[in-house]
Amino acid sequence: MSSVISKGADALVRGKFYSTKNELFDDALKTFFEFKKDMRIAAVVELYKTDEMSLSRAAELAGVGTEEMKDHLAKAGVKIRRGFSENKGKELAILIR
Repeated sequence: MSSVISKGADALVRGKFYSTKNELFDDALKTFFEFKKDMRIAAVVELYKTDEMSLSRAAELAGVGTEEMKDHLAKAGVKIRRGFSENKGKELAILIR
């Protein structure tokens, strides 16, 4: 992490805008995923690829329908699985919402 970013993060915590750097970085990542749909989809594709979430959950977090999610997976060369994985990818799922 660059010195400027680290110092800025420290200043925001010191100024009590955030209680910890982790809280600040969580908020920053949520904002990033909110405005960068392509990155949100890329993250979800990676989670699906590593069996960390189901197709329906991946589509929900990507903000697309199931068929569109299948298209994104196919473009990424990811094989569609049948069935699902429960309760995986929770931390990133919280950030992507």
